[in-house]
Amino acid sequence: MAPHAEAPNNPTTPQLNPSTRPSRPHQKPNSTSKTPFQTISSTLTFPNPSHAFWWAKTGSQLATLLTHAGYSQSDQYNELLFYALHIIPSLGPAPSPTTGLLPWKSPQTPDGTPLDLSWEWGLNGKGVIRTSFEPIGPLAGTPADPFNSEETDNWIRHLDTQGLVAGLDLEWYTHFRTHVLPSALDRRRVEMDDKLNFELAPVAGTFVTRDVDLVKGPIVKMYIFPGLRAQQLGVTNLDVVDAAIRKLPKEQYDAMSPGPLLEYLREAAGKWRMDVGIFSFDLVEPGSSRIKIYTRAPHTTVEYLMDALTLGGRYSLSMYSEEAIADLKDFWRIFIGDDAPGVLPGGGKERAGPGFYFTVKAGKPATPKVYISPASFCESDAEVVRRLRRYFESRRDKGKMLGQMERYERALEEIYGSEFLESQCDIHFYVSCALQLNQLRVVTYLCPQTLSRENQARKKRLLEARSVEGIVEEV
Repeated sequence: MAPHAEAPNNPTTPQLNPSTRPSRPHQKPNSTSKTPFQTISSTLTFPNPSHAFWWAKTGSQLATLLTHAGYSQSDQYNELLFYALHIIPSLGPAPSPTTGLLPWKSPQTPDGTPLDLSWEWGLNGKGVIRTSFEPIGPLAGTPADPFNSEETDNWIRHLDTQGLVAGLDLEWYTHFRTHVLPSALDRRRVEMDDKLNFELAPVAGTFVTRDVDLVKGPIVKMYIFPGLRAQQLGVTNLDVVDAAIRKLPKEQYDAMSPGPLLEYLREAAGKWRMDVGIFSFDLVEPGSSRIKIYTRAPHTTVEYLMDALTLGGRYSLSMYSEEAIADLKDFWRIFIGDDAPGVLPGGGKERAGPGFYFTVKAGKPATPKVYISPASFCESDAEVVRRLRRYFESRRDKGKMLGQMERYERALEEIYGSEFLESQCDIHFYVSCALQLNQLRVVTYLCPQTLSRENQARKKRLLEARSVEGIVEEV
């Protein structure tokens, strides 16, 4: 059921625990006070077992990241309450305790968890935490809703009707949903192939992000996978995106001046085998919104990097300092490594090649940002962390960043443990950076690994049970 369709007294929604009274978030706790997560957990009850599962497993992770990123207690309350009340009910059914499977396994993350958490490395020494998730309907993956077709729309309408995000504007949402997604009837005709599966595209073709920005306030972003409509029409993903942008009102199109970017993307498709994977935009009024086009290619050279940064020579990098450009090249080399081939081989490696997302906004030139999948170049997530530390240790502002690095390491240790970090290589499913005037803006994207760890725990329980059975039989 969609969040906005549930009545306030519906027993499946999070409710206040009548035996407790929430502490006042603005009061400064003493050493014996509960954390915001503990207070909310004791104040709210989750009658729906799936909601209780997702809160216990992912709410605690979000709380840990918020704490170590430097959020105040009042800000932690705000973000955790929004997460508990408005995101948890949309994460879908919990995995089966017997099989570990989900009726709808989200392709958004490596293990199928319908949520990712990101940490933006603030230049003031504090992190900014964001949540991205695929809203999943209660019947997704069943004959009643085989494509999880409506839940994202339900969630956004819920935000709008309840006034939960100031400044939310659905003009572009309506436009691009019409021109980038296939219709409900057409979705039934679309067949997923290996490429679409890799592109992380839910068959419904959407996911959403809510920025937890303490300066700008919350911003909701929509992400659409154009591969579904492209398959329906027999065209490329870029063709779908290009046509949707050109169908905007003329004054909006002209204000953004997307022509040079769209020209470059067609050029790069031939030169670098660059492919468009995701189309995104902010759900704010069009004059303030940004369009983002996510691409990638199998190339790893600095030549490829610089070609994308300048849009094939169309833009100058003179606005950035030499130090910032050097930082970006160092980031590229540190995460791709010195032994990577110039062109990655076919198969999974090619699909996980380094990429860019290009942003256009009214009155601003197009700006590219780098994102890299560490799984293609690192042995483990512990190695990813070591490479991050290596990068920050060699920067001129390391005094600010290394303190944040230590808090990030502690957060990951608390969430995953050192053994799991050494054994996995898809917790960090992306590391990203963008040029600013004098330095880089770095973001790391984390998969909670909820399904992966639940499956490991389930297998461990089965092995222990079999071991006990064997001992009993011997006796």
